[in-house]
Amino acid sequence: MISCEICGIYTYLQAHHKFSNTKLNRKLYGKLLDHEKNIMVLCQSCHTNEKALKFTEREFCEALGIEIRSKTGLL
Repeated sequence: MISCEICGIYTYLQAHHKFSNTKLNRKLYGKLLDHEKNIMVLCQSCHTNEKALKFTEREFCEALGIEIRSKTGLL
């Protein structure tokens, strides 16, 4: 059974993008944002209380083995 990856609860589960699912990131990386290495399953409480892991663009690209696509990520 699937549970929150932080607290283990089984209810009110949501998908959390470690590298944010913004319009710009979606334009740059498309469906790669939905890759399993970029998704965590969290309960509503852990998701909204900012307990979730956050990736920088560099960390996201390293996790997926791809090149950075933004100009700011190259800095």
